[in-house]
Parts: sequence; C-alpha cells; structure tokens
Amino acid sequence: MNIYDGRIINNFLEPNKRQYTIPVYQRDYAWSKEQCTKLFEDVVRVGKSDNPHFCGSIVYAPLKSDGKIDRFVIIDGQQRLTTVYILLKALADMAESDKQRNAMEEDLMNSDKFDEYGIDAASKLKLKPIKSDNEQLLFLMAGKHDKIDKSCGVWKNYQVFCELIKEQLNGGLSVMDIYRGVEKLRVARIELDREDDAQETFERINSTGMPLTLADLIRNYVLMTDSDQEKLYEDYWHPAETAIKQEHLNDFFMDYLNFKADSFPREDEAYGIFKNIFKQHKYTNETMLKELLHYAEFYKTFLYGSNKCSAKTNELLRDFRELKQTTVFLFLFHVFDDYSNNIISQNELEKILQFLLNYSIRRIVCEVGSNSLRGLYKTLHARVFVREENKQHYYDSIVSFFMHLSSKDALQSDEAFTEALERNNLYRKNALCKYLLTVIENQGKEQLLTDNLTIEHIMPQNRNLSTSWQVMLGDNWREIKDRYLHTLGNLTLTGYNSELGDKPFAEKKEKLSDVHTKVITLYEDVKSCDSWNENAIITRAKRLSGIILRLFPITPPTEIISFSDSRYNEYTCDDPSSATYKYINYYILQGEQVNCTTFADMMKSVCYQLYARDKTIIETMARNNETLYTGATIPMFSYDSTKVRGDYKIKDTDIFESTGFSASDIIWRIRALLDKYDIEHSDFVYSARISKQTADKEDNNDNS
Repeated sequence: MNIYDGRIINNFLEPNKRQYTIPVYQRDYAWSKEQCTKLFEDVVRVGKSDNPHFCGSIVYAPLKSDGKIDRFVIIDGQQRLTTVYILLKALADMAESDKQRNAMEEDLMNSDKFDEYGIDAASKLKLKPIKSDNEQLLFLMAGKHDKIDKSCGVWKNYQVFCELIKEQLNGGLSVMDIYRGVEKLRVARIELDREDDAQETFERINSTGMPLTLADLIRNYVLMTDSDQEKLYEDYWHPAETAIKQEHLNDFFMDYLNFKADSFPREDEAYGIFKNIFKQHKYTNETMLKELLHYAEFYKTFLYGSNKCSAKTNELLRDFRELKQTTVFLFLFHVFDDYSNNIISQNELEKILQFLLNYSIRRIVCEVGSNSLRGLYKTLHARVFVREENKQHYYDSIVSFFMHLSSKDALQSDEAFTEALERNNLYRKNALCKYLLTVIENQGKEQLLTDNLTIEHIMPQNRNLSTSWQVMLGDNWREIKDRYLHTLGNLTLTGYNSELGDKPFAEKKEKLSDVHTKVITLYEDVKSCDSWNENAIITRAKRLSGIILRLFPITPPTEIISFSDSRYNEYTCDDPSSATYKYINYYILQGEQVNCTTFADMMKSVCYQLYARDKTIIETMARNNETLYTGATIPMFSYDSTKVRGDYKIKDTDIFESTGFSASDIIWRIRALLDKYDIEHSDFVYSARISKQTADKEDNNDNS
C-alpha cells in the first residue's frame, strides 16, 4: 500500500488515457443536495484563497491494462470522485468560451489526437460508475438530456451544480474562478498493491463521505472478493436489491441475520456476525448470494405481496403489515421454505397465516407484552418440528404447540379474548383499533374504503362533558366515562370526526347515520338508541366482540400433537427451591428456547443472552465488582478473576463470571439478573424433572 498527498484534478482526472471504474459491489451514487452544496461552498471559498482544501481519501488499485488505457478500480471514495466529475461537467457546460469548455472536457474524457490508441465509447470517459449510474452519466456527457432518468442522483446533482454556478456568476465570479477552487481539492491517494487485501483495507477506512449501511457492507463483502463480480451482481445481487426497496434493505438483512444467527445481533455488530456465518458455514460468494436472493424473494412477498401467491395469502400478509406484526417474518422464512418445497399446500399456508394473525390479534387485545415475540418466532420452527414427522400434520402441530405453552406466549382463550375486547382500552392500540372496526364493517359486503375515515368516540373525549351528556350518563358519569371511553362499545368510524366533538347525542347520531359515509354495521345499534349510557355501551361491546370472535376464531387441530414429556415440568423463578434435585433440559427467555443439560450451563447461557441484549449492565457490575442481591458475598461478574468464584469468562468478553453454585442459588441469581434488566419473571421458565434418586425415594415413601 502506498499513500500520497494528491489532488483530484491533477492526479486523477487531468492525466490522459486513464479510466477509474466503480466496481459493482459499490452502492449507487447517492450524494444529497446538502452534501453537494457544502462541497461547492468549499470550492468557492478555497478558489478565493491560496489554501487547498482536504476532502477525504480515495483508495484505488491498478487493473490489468489493455494497452490503450491505464485502468484503476476505486475501492473507496467513489461518491466524492463522481460528485467532482459531475461538477466539472456543469462547469464545462457553462464555460464562457469554447477554449475553456474544451480544456475542462479534457479532464472528463480521454483524447486520442492521432487515432493511435483506438479509444472506443466505453473507454472515452475517465470515470465509469456502476451499471445503473454509468448509463445516466453517458447520456449526461453526450448532452442527451432527454434520455436521462430525471430521478437519478447524477441528473439531480448536475442540476444542483448548474443552479449554484449561476448564482456565483450573477455574483461576479467566473467559471474559471470556480474551476480554480476545484483544482485545490486535496485528497489522500491510497494506492493498493496487488498483494494488499482490498476488503480489509476498505473496512479500516474511516470514510468522510456517507456512512455505509449494513446492506452496503454486505454487498462489498460478497462481491469485492470474487473475480466474477459482474456475473454475480447481475445474477444475484441486483435481483435481490430490486426485489426489496432501498428503505427496507437493512430491515431484510437484520431479519435474515436474526433468522440465521444463534443470538439477536445488534445493528452495530450485525456485519461481524454476517462474516462469522459466512466463514463458519463455509459459504462461497455465489452460495451466499444465492441464499440471500432466495430469502429476498420471500421478503418481497412479505412486504409487498406477490402474484405467485393466492389473493388470500397476500391479504393476510398485508394485515400483518398493517398491524405492525412483522416480527412473524422470522418464522415465515421457514414456513415459506416448506411451502416452496411442497411440504405444505396453498390451503395449509393460508390456514397457518390466518392462525398466526388471529394469535397476534388476541395477544395485542389481551395486552400481552411483545418483548418475547422475537425469541418465540426465532425458535418456533425448531420447537414445533423437533420431530420431522410433525410436518405431516403441519397446521395441527403449530396450533397444538401454542395450546401446549404455559408461558405468557400461550394462546389466549375465547373467554379471555372476549373479556379483553369488551373491557380493555382499544383506542390506544390505534392501528389494531381501526383494523378491527374496519373488518367489522366490511364483513360480507362491498369493501368500505376507510383511508379517509377516523376513529370516533360516541361518548366524547372532552375532559369536562357538557351538561346534556352528564345528564344522559347519570350521576356517576365520571366513573362511566373513565371506564368505557376508549373501549370497543364506544368506538366507531366516521368521516366527520372534527365536526362531532362534544355535540349532544341526538346530533352525533344523525351525523353518524349519514348514508354518505356508508358505515352501516358499526352504527346499527347506535341509531336505534334514544340515549347513550353505560348499558348501551356494554350491549354494543358484546355485539361487536361477538362479531370479532366469529371473524378471528382459532380453528382447533384435527389431530392433537403432543409436545409434553411426562417426566418434565416447567418452572418459573418465583420459587428457587423448586430447582433442588432436578435435571434440566431447556429454558425459555422472552420466548426463545435454549436447550441445556445442567443448571450451570443454563446460568452461563442466560448471562450470555442478557449480555447480548445490553452489555452495559453486566459491564458496570463487573467494573464495580457488584453482588447480585443483599446477603450475597461473591461478585457475580468482575474483570479480576480473583474476585469471582472460578475462572469462567463470558464468551467473547474479558468478564469473569462466578460459577459453582447450587441449582437453587442459580435460580436466585437469574431472578436477580432479570430484575436488573427489567424483565418480568414470567418471561423466564425452565423445564426440569426430578432426579432418579429423588423419584425412587418418593416412590418408597408412597409405598410405606
């Protein structure tokens, strides 16, 4: 590697017979208007002074020369170099004379005065961006503005520079004044030798341009190190990138990594985990890209629907998105894998999606916390299909599993669901509230478009109700208002929300019954009421909850699949003494099941899982040599091995963890850690059975 001081014009663009290629693993040109404006301001400022302006680094490596052109690949700095190239084109197009224009175009294009080198159209430009940008840049350089995609960054920033140049010309500067500023743009020129590792160099660079996203880093990794970049880009990466919109790419990669990794990666460590998965599973660039494209196609279906799926499947996936229940995607990766491999039919896929949607709705309405969902869906497929034969009864196995659960992730019963629908504050779950009101209205008739409708409270939200409303509700109107205001029985949809406010019930009823809104089912029992009081709200809640229960039933399994081992029971951490004389086989933390064979292994695993969720808590305890609870004498964690019991280190850290505790002590310590992490005790259970000696002893006692 060689590092030199340099200037963009003198060292990169002015020399003839050179071309700088932006490889396919680089992202599209993406500098914003603000970044271009800042660069231009710097150019104008240094053009008026004798001082150069440092604008970052450009990392490049030589490519094989074809005898006509010296070619280089840009490893870092393409955004900066492309921006200056576009600025020069704008300056050339606004030059005051042909001489100036021709001189500036020599910076942009290779010349062959005597036709000695046979320079063709492909090698004429000194900069060759990735495919999508290259076409637009060729049109711009050729002056074919009518053919340019006006939404592309190349055109937008060319227009920005043209406007900025005009402003300076009107202010008294000349094109040459601005050009002299461009000449003073300094960079660190980092030229790699053939033995340098381009990937490693790229990752070490602290770029002064736009920060790289997770998608950028992964693209560089899987394309930079392969000789057949163009083919891999065209066959795999470009289709995957096209399938998922730019704003969802990072979400896709995070979900893919959550799906593949043992833990839940944080975004700041996700790239490192991706590289570990790549190496540990011995992927090649092509096998990894092939897998990414495979799951990107699924993700596209999850996000936008697909004409390869039935209308019902697309509708159910849309409902998950509408209710913001996208955590289910972690499980759906597996389900759609099985569907694509013909393990389940279209009909069974629809049944599974409907069940999961109904499960989600019940869970939200019953106010079950969502913090265990990621863990549940991450391990659900492995837990349900722990026996391969369960796939022969796919739907039955999934439903049977949820019926078997005893943790907070258990399936909510019809009774619990109905009671929650009638009593809970539904309004604060705005997306779900509007969704349920909409499906009630749309059942079995022409679909009502609800985009312009809002949720309306029949009994008004006003802090101090008008006298007419107080009289109608009765002496205990405050209690009734507090109890029922945001419940299902008092909520509806309307297009007149801002007009209704605190109006008397008779006036509201007239507006709500307006045929132009086409809202019929929701108003059915409102328009027949002479007054709106506690009894009316309760009666309406029962009717609407009955409709919802009918629309979102849990279809029971045809065949109950057993998931229980009669030898084992699940225990919480509420009674640590229950762990004594037990054998353990797994624990569940916030929905994620982890298998283990000893309580000591469970302790180590739980600490690692908690550290992965938030390392600062355990790091602080280790620095301060804290004990976990009153009465404990040994710190749980420390950076000093002499402070703890044993010499075990939490994986991938320098933190020592105390070991060698009894089973009950371990549960005490896990319970204290849950409190530290503000995790509910109900979010942790472990499965264990009594030891053989204890069982024999109990049998002898029973027989005596």
